[in-house]
Amino acid sequence: MLILFAQIINHQRDALATDPRFSRSLTAVYTALGVQLTPRWDLRAYDVRQLGATVEPGSTGAITVRASIRNAGARPHPLPLLRVTLQDRFGNRLASRDVQPRDYLPGGTAPIALLASDQRVDAELAFVDPGASAVGFELDACLPLGGGIACANDTSAR
Repeated sequence: MLILFAQIINHQRDALATDPRFSRSLTAVYTALGVQLTPRWDLRAYDVRQLGATVEPGSTGAITVRASIRNAGARPHPLPLLRVTLQDRFGNRLASRDVQPRDYLPGGTAPIALLASDQRVDAELAFVDPGASAVGFELDACLPLGGGIACANDTSAR
């Protein structure tokens, strides 16, 4: 019976890793066994809102983008990577960059392990003005997944 229980837990380990009741102990056990867990987070739970973009007076072409990230899901989720995609006037992708939470949380904001349900954090991203060809941008919430990165706006994440 104990072996069957262990097999069920092992089979569901990535799903169980998203539950705060089991996450810490399950991660510790699998880390001790040399196994990296890949929790199955719901990328659709992130509500990313652009709050504005500005060019600071006296800056050398730096654009500052402000956004908010809210966990609209029922369970806590980790802070996501923010993918900034620059677009031309036709909405075509010119370039993109993934920004870690430590790089988008405003100064003085203590990093948190998990974003509670309905919790919101502010983000501030600064980057060099790419020039006249880039007239818009898109923000997307992303997480590491199976050796790569999956984003909420990816077709496979829907």
